[in-house]
Amino acid sequence: MSPEEIQGIFFVECEESLASAEQGLAACKAGTQDSDTVNAIFRAVHSIKGGAGAFGFEALQAFTHTFETLLSDVRENLVPITPTLIDLLLRALDVLSDHVTAARDGGSPPEDASLIREMEGAMANAQGANAQRANAPVAPEAATHAVTFDEDDMTSDLDLDDLLNDLAGGAPAQDGPSGWKVHLRPHAGAMRNGGEPLLLLRELAALGAVACECDLTSIPALDDFDPHQGYLGWTYLVPNDVSEASVRDIFDFVGDDCPIAIGPEATIPPIQFEPSAAMPAPAPSAPKAVAPAPVAVQAPVAASAAPAPAPAAAPPVAPEAAAASGSASPAAPAPGQSIRIDLVKLDKLIDTVGELVIAQAMLAQRLQNENVQSVEELTLLESLTRDIQESAMSIRAQPIGSVFSRVPRILRELSASTGKHVNLQVFGETTELDKTVIERLGEPLTHLIRNAVDHGIESPEDRLAKGKSPEGTLTLSAEHRSGRILIKIADDGAGINRARVFAKAVEKGIVAPDAVMSKEEIEQLIFAAGFSTAATITNVSGRGVGMDVVRQNVKDLGGRISIESEEGKGTTFILTLPLTLAISDGMIVKVGDQTLVVPLTHVVESLRPEPKDVQGLGSSRQMLNVRGRFIPVVSVAEAVGAYDAVDNPSQGVLIVVDTESAGQAALLVDNIWDQRQFVIKSLDTHYRNVDGVAGATILGDGRVALILNVDTLVQGAVSAGFGLEAA
Repeated sequence: MSPEEIQGIFFVECEESLASAEQGLAACKAGTQDSDTVNAIFRAVHSIKGGAGAFGFEALQAFTHTFETLLSDVRENLVPITPTLIDLLLRALDVLSDHVTAARDGGSPPEDASLIREMEGAMANAQGANAQRANAPVAPEAATHAVTFDEDDMTSDLDLDDLLNDLAGGAPAQDGPSGWKVHLRPHAGAMRNGGEPLLLLRELAALGAVACECDLTSIPALDDFDPHQGYLGWTYLVPNDVSEASVRDIFDFVGDDCPIAIGPEATIPPIQFEPSAAMPAPAPSAPKAVAPAPVAVQAPVAASAAPAPAPAAAPPVAPEAAAASGSASPAAPAPGQSIRIDLVKLDKLIDTVGELVIAQAMLAQRLQNENVQSVEELTLLESLTRDIQESAMSIRAQPIGSVFSRVPRILRELSASTGKHVNLQVFGETTELDKTVIERLGEPLTHLIRNAVDHGIESPEDRLAKGKSPEGTLTLSAEHRSGRILIKIADDGAGINRARVFAKAVEKGIVAPDAVMSKEEIEQLIFAAGFSTAATITNVSGRGVGMDVVRQNVKDLGGRISIESEEGKGTTFILTLPLTLAISDGMIVKVGDQTLVVPLTHVVESLRPEPKDVQGLGSSRQMLNVRGRFIPVVSVAEAVGAYDAVDNPSQGVLIVVDTESAGQAALLVDNIWDQRQFVIKSLDTHYRNVDGVAGATILGDGRVALILNVDTLVQGAVSAGFGLEAA
């Protein structure tokens, strides 16, 4: 693995650590301030610090060191957890996130001097307690592992002293000091994925510990030397004023890959070898005892104040058991284990699965053309193909919580700029959807949240005057519904003032002053380009860009956005998005000489109308009576330019579809051929953008069929008069 790949893994882990710390601080703010929560925050920051030092990100490491020190004092109860401290920690986490972004993108580190001074000021109260702890006598329980450093513990080899001094980053201990000992030996696992045990020794030396012994007995001859193994072990003398928990925190990052032993009877842990190319694993039949190798996925190791016993020697393995284990199949991976996969490989897998879906459809079409009746094997193949497709898509699926996790920081920034305090409620954060959709969802979601806080939620004074809580509430929710994902952004603010929106639209020249519009149509005006009701331009809003971008981004994702608003009570934006952008379900329809695909996510129902169900409206429009409600009939043939298509609704099939901007409409097609999965191919990549067309797919007979963009097609047809002559 190259250094660049290892560094990429580090930044992925940074994102996970930042999310974990954000979650922990949110729990602290909500009142959950137990030791487990604080320890989780500390470990997340500590992990980032360790990697920053390994890759030489000095600014990131320096800031994280101060952050980590403050968290260490918090979890040792030297700094009390207060709302002011939680606010400071949240701001520090925001700056830490900026540091990580700057390190990843090669940008300039953020300004952090003032925040570092704030954190150091918060630790000022802990300095006196630290001084008292340093001068206090050793507690009885601590005395159980305190030992006297005598001359027998020193080696007389001058060259070894120099080696120890270089490795530990400190000077050899002088005669006479007292303290307690830590014995450690990094195994091969501590050097996996770019790990550097030397950094652990330097952190230990930074606490004042001094190396007093180094075990060189396990170093093999040069011909047998494996650079991937760990041969050296150390004994460090730690000052009495350093707590055992502080030492164990250093090794939380590597866990069992670098075991430590503490206590008067403890010794340097025994060496453990891992099979490698340079050192083949022993034959299964050998009865020699071998310590188990560490697993590939490391479980978190909780810090403990109790002294850790020295690792016990591995029990001998019976020859029969060894032979059996050599022939046995490998055990199934433990729950929770995972591996990191390059996204390019996942995209290749998805593309291959898409081709498999097309090949399966071609095979079914070929058998149908040969008049082959239903074959059991073909049904099984279709079922397996769908299972493979769903499994492949689930690999790319990620919880939407990764998008929702950015919202608290956005709200903190908006609170500072607007003076409005907002409580966040999140539901359905474990709902999964395709990674591509998640990546492109961040920008529209940010715009909607900024709009909700700036325009929707009133100021604390206005809310109190209306009998509301001074703090607003923003609710985010996500759920699966009918093969789509439904995301709601709701606020309990003033709602949409439709009269003001209409007046502003008239002022901007968007609508005519005498226009007659429904409530829903007026609400949709906020998505018009250049529209804004803000009285003044700020860094939050007022320039008329944002909501039109939201609508376009959602459309680009194949989704729709709708509004539910009640004046005085709040507004809810509802985003309806596909679970994936690669494979979907649709109706294959015949329209004259064209074969087209209607995405199933837009379809409400299909029907063959009676002549009395279709009524004329004007000279060129027709309306379909659907259970007492009239909706426009749109000729697909007219919209796409198909020849020899049915023009009488009573002789064709009407597909009732739901659109974002034009409501429901009935698409007139000749007939419906099939309903099946289709693989979406972008026209922008292979040709160019075409109005009314969302993409293309390959049918089972090898022909290319266009996928209709139902929203654009219906909106264009309605604006042009439905494109259908009255009967």
